[in-house]
Amino acid sequence: MLILKTCTRIAAIWLLGLAAAARVWAQESGGEAESFNRSLGLEGMSTDLANVEQELAHSNSPASKAETPKKGPDQKNPPGKPIESFSNLSFHSNPGVTNTVRAFYVSRMSAAALVNAPNYDSLIGRFDERFANYGYSRHNIGDTVAGYMIITWEILHNANASNTPNGIRRVKVAICQILEQRRKAAQLTSENKQKISEILKCLAELGNEEIRRAHQANNAAAIQQAQNLLTQFPLSLGIDLRQYRLTDQGFTNG
Repeated sequence: MLILKTCTRIAAIWLLGLAAAARVWAQESGGEAESFNRSLGLEGMSTDLANVEQELAHSNSPASKAETPKKGPDQKNPPGKPIESFSNLSFHSNPGVTNTVRAFYVSRMSAAALVNAPNYDSLIGRFDERFANYGYSRHNIGDTVAGYMIITWEILHNANASNTPNGIRRVKVAICQILEQRRKAAQLTSENKQKISEILKCLAELGNEEIRRAHQANNAAAIQQAQNLLTQFPLSLGIDLRQYRLTDQGFTNG
């Protein structure tokens, strides 16, 4: 399937090393990032993102909410509404899928590189733990796409998204809503959702690790290369995260 071929090529770029990342991307990926986005129904997503964010902001504005009746002395605050699950974007975790993607990760590493490279399962675990407190599911492809966007935004702006927890939740809802409306992602098999999700998690955390090491070494060139590679995915959707702010309303342009 083309989408999986594209994902594995993107992953291979990271594992080949950042020094040649930009050149390899140009030679290997070509128009395949666009094919990847078409398979998920992500083309032209920037317009949808702006529209969905406006809809969500309006739905949460004071004017759009009915007046809450006053509580009597014995009444308790109602439980908070759980964040939307978007279950049609979810997948059932299959250990065989994880084994396949893990084997691909290991196969692209030299013995020397494996000594210092993060463990595959630890990369996936880092991603899941990063978003666990914001209503993200580790078994939902929409949540993974949203998390990838947030990690990339953090890297580009040298910022900590956890300072804006409502924004993290809002990005999840907006991205999942777009994927749900476009339907293609929901129609993928559970196995393919899981493969794409795990590869994106791995890419995001590998990129984060490379950025961390580049900052420690004060290597501006390596930082720039890592940023350029991570932004290829959102840029192919028409979303330049350098131009976005993360607010309580989610991603806002300008």
